[in-house]
This record gives sequence, structure tokens and C-alpha cells, in this order.
Amino acid sequence: MSSLFLTSNSAVRAISSKALLATGKSSRLLSLSFLALSMAACNTIPKADTSPVLAEPNLPIEQAYGAFGDETVSTSEQPSIAGQRWQDFYSDERLKGLIALGLENNKDFESARLAIEKARAQYQITDINDLPAINGEAGYSRRRTSGPQGTSTGDNYNVNLGLANYELDFWGKIASLKDQALQNFLATSAAKDATQISLISNIAQSYANLSYSLAQLKLAEATAESRERSLFIADKRFEAGVDPKLPSLQASASLENARLAVLRAQSSILTSRNALQYLIGAPIPNELIPAPAVSNITSQQIFNAGLPSELLRYRPDVLQAEYSLKAAGANIEVARASYFPSISLASSVGVSSGSLDDLFKSGSVGWSFGPSISVPIFDAGRLDANYDVAKIEREQTLANYEKSIQTAFREVSDVLATRATLGQQLEAQYRLQDNFEQTYQIADARFKAGIANYLDVLDAQRSLFSTQQGILDLELQKIVSQIELYQALGGGANLDVPTAIPVPHKNLVQLVNLPASTNKAKAVNAIEAASSARVASPQEAGAIKQAQAKETASFEPTAVVDVNDDGTTDAAVGVITEKITFDTSTETVPVTQIVEP
Repeated sequence: MSSLFLTSNSAVRAISSKALLATGKSSRLLSLSFLALSMAACNTIPKADTSPVLAEPNLPIEQAYGAFGDETVSTSEQPSIAGQRWQDFYSDERLKGLIALGLENNKDFESARLAIEKARAQYQITDINDLPAINGEAGYSRRRTSGPQGTSTGDNYNVNLGLANYELDFWGKIASLKDQALQNFLATSAAKDATQISLISNIAQSYANLSYSLAQLKLAEATAESRERSLFIADKRFEAGVDPKLPSLQASASLENARLAVLRAQSSILTSRNALQYLIGAPIPNELIPAPAVSNITSQQIFNAGLPSELLRYRPDVLQAEYSLKAAGANIEVARASYFPSISLASSVGVSSGSLDDLFKSGSVGWSFGPSISVPIFDAGRLDANYDVAKIEREQTLANYEKSIQTAFREVSDVLATRATLGQQLEAQYRLQDNFEQTYQIADARFKAGIANYLDVLDAQRSLFSTQQGILDLELQKIVSQIELYQALGGGANLDVPTAIPVPHKNLVQLVNLPASTNKAKAVNAIEAASSARVASPQEAGAIKQAQAKETASFEPTAVVDVNDDGTTDAAVGVITEKITFDTSTETVPVTQIVEP
């Protein structure tokens, strides 16, 4: 009979036959079989992956949006505007009334709220499945038997109260299923916050669009009125023979262009009203219609973007991707726990009798209790395939998490880049307006004095009108950029009502607090930490990967040989790839995961 040795560069450890075997040949064979099965199980069951999950968005996060002016100072003294409630960020009372209507009536937001309730119910279903289920059963049967004694016919009545198969969560499968459902619930809650932020932003932008459409209409009507007076003068000068027909035709064409601007502004107003009405889900009250060209709708003077880390905390789409990543990590543990045996308890107590009258009399009571175990032996690779699918899904969710971070920083940077030159553009546009106003006054005076033609007046009118329209467009863009920045930073979620996380029930193993459950809890905590991604810079991620590679390389592969009783050795039967621990009755022996050569 031979003993199993693990050979290394510096030492040879042996599991002697005396330590492994009790007495007799059969017990020796049983012990070796148990050792072989244990080592085979170590080779089959995937090792728990507790390494940290690193998100690498490949962006210079610390310098992502720090070069767009004083309003984006990234210091702890200037917190992000996303930390403000929308009721405090917006100062326009009409706008706040419309936002309140939208949050009450908008169908998309209502659907998002219902999705949260559905996810909460699904989590509760998963959690309740971990509670013992007691079923009551009643039955009646009539049987007939034939034999040497003759034929007999009888009835049987029974009433039973039974505990259905209750699984003991030794390996954390049920806990991982509940954690997965919980993370999906939190992801749905984050999706609702994203819907709310988008709804508030769209209402505010539609409000601003309607306001400046009214301003464009007011400007176009004033321009059309001015050009009507110009046409009247041109016609009178033509009738008096002072000017030819051409100035009158030019004035008429200029008036028609102004009337077209009026019609376009009216169409824009109708479109903006329809959009706003759709968003709030109700007719717009007259008292909530905005004034033309609102100059300010927020209470902010400095629109600070805060620290880059705050963006990851406030953006609900980033949080949703993070919760999905945690759910995928829990799903890996579900797939891994499926490799282990499933242990269940079942019991029943009831009464049985051949007569319904005697059913509840003494002596007819019976009970049963017993555990059951199901061990996966051969599944044609189904467990391995499910585990691979779970790992791939986590890689997919990690990629989505990294993409959500990239999207968040890009959107913030785009808004800040737009805002960086808006002030300068407005100043230039106002200077142009002053220039064209003076040009128009001079051209009009020269035309009336008869020393210039009417074409100079028309050019000055068109330039002045175009510049005034451009000023309104830039003022609108300034207001919209404030709204977009608040949205891009993650502002607008309901900060007053935190998500209520249901308290999960405990499995019987956790209540008993067995040592195995304590060790499992430590492992679950480590896996939970590993399933939550941490954002790392490219340099940090490279350093961590390099350190992990060195740690893996520091353990040298070791051959496994079989040593016979006479001292001779057989050929190597495998290769040690990493250290694990196998507890025997005599001592703890370093055993290893074995890979076939």
C-alpha cells in the first residue's frame, strides 16, 4: 500500500497511512477514497474570487473638468450643485409648480415608480422563499386488496400538517440569491431617480423654450410693426414722386419677412406648449405660463461642478450600473454554490384512520422527520457552463459600469465647455446690437435726407433684427446650460426620501450560528467587497495588476508523486497550482489544487 506525498523544492510532507487510516483494510480503502474525492472536489469547485473589481474608465478623472473657469472649482468648500434639492436649486415659482405637476402626473415617472414596487415585491418573494413553509393536507382513499386470505376493501382518511423541504444555507446560495434580488431592487430605484432627473430637466428646458418663444414673438411683432411704418413712409414718398417704386417694394419685402418671423414664433410657441403639457401630463394653468425671456430661473450665482468623486455618487445611472455589477457578483456566488450539496429538512405530523369518525381519536397520530441531501455528481458540464456564463455577465456589467462613468464625465465636460464661452458670446452680441442700432439710425436719417438709398436702411434693419434674435438664442442657451449642468451632475433626485431597504430574513443556519456559517459570512463579506467595483486610474490599475501577477508567480508549481511502501516512487500524477488547506483528524496538511499534466 502506498502513501501520498507532496514534493516541493525545500520539503516533503507526507500523509502517512497511519494518520489517514483507522483499522482494517476496508477502512484504509474508505479513507483513501474519501481523500481522493475531496481532492477531486477541490479541483472541480471554482475557488471563490475575492480579488477587487477595478473599473478602468481610462479617463484623467482628477482633471476631467477642472479647466472651464472659476465656476467649476473642485474643492470641498464648493460642493456640487447636485447636492441641492430641485426645490432649492430652482427659484422660479411658476417652474416649480410645473415640476410638481409633472412628478404627479407624468406617465413615464409613474411607470418608474411602479417598477420600484415590482422590484420590491420580487425581492420579498425571494426573501420569503427562505422561510419555512408549512402546508396542511387532507386526503381520502379507498383501496382493495386480494390475497390468500380473500379480498378486502377499506377506506383511509388522513389529515397532515407538514414542513416542506427547507434548505439549509450552508454554502450561501440562498443568501446570494437574496443579495442579487436586493441589488436589482436598488438598481431599479436608481433608474427611477434617473427618470425623475430627466423629467425635471425636460420640464425646465421646455419652460425656458416657451419663455423665449414668447420673447421671439414679441420681438417679431415689434419688428413687423416698425416695418409697417417704414412701408407706409416709402409708399407716401413714392406717391409724392420723391422716390421710385424700388424702395417701396423693398420695404414691402422686409415687412413680409417680419411677418414670417411672427408665424415661426407662433408655431414655436405651440410646439413648446405641447411639449410642456405632455411632460406635466395635464393642461398648463394660465397662472404658470412663463413670462417672455425669463432672465433667471435658479437661485445659483456660481454653478460649481464639485469634486469628480461626487459625480459618481450623485449620478443615478452610474449607481444603477454599480448595483447591477453587485447583482452580477452575487449571481457568480449562486452558480458557485450550486456545486455543493443541497441539504434540506422535511417533517410532518398528522392523523390517519380507516373511519372518518375515528380520525381524531387518540392512537391515530403519526409524525415523521428527516433531512435529505442532494449531491451533484454528473451534470454533463451544466454547472461549469452556468458558472462561466455568470462570470461573463459580470464582465459585461463591469464594461457597462465603466461606460456609464465615461458618459457621465463626457456629458459634464460638454456642458462646461459650452458654458465656458457663453458669457463672452453674449457680450459680443450686445456690442453688435449697439452697433447695428446706430447704423440703422444713421442709414434711416440719410435716407430721409435723400442722400442715401433705402437699401442701406434695409440692411441695417435685417442686421439689427438678426442680432436681437441671436441675443435671445444665447440667453436661452445660457438658461438651458444651467439646467443641463444640474442634470449632468446628477441633481434633481429625491434627496428627502431615501430608498427603504427591506430587512432580509435569516436562514436557520444563520440563526443557529454554526461555526460553518460564521466562516461563510466572512467569505460572503469578502466576495461582496470584491463584487463592488472601485474606480481606478490607469496607473493605479496597472500597479495592482502587476502586484497580483508577482504574487501568483511567487508560488512555484510542485509535482505530486505516489510513494510506495517500499520507498519507491511512481511518476507524477499532477501539478500543484495553488495552496489550499485540507483538515484531517491528525493535523492540517497543506493540500493543493491538482491539474492533470
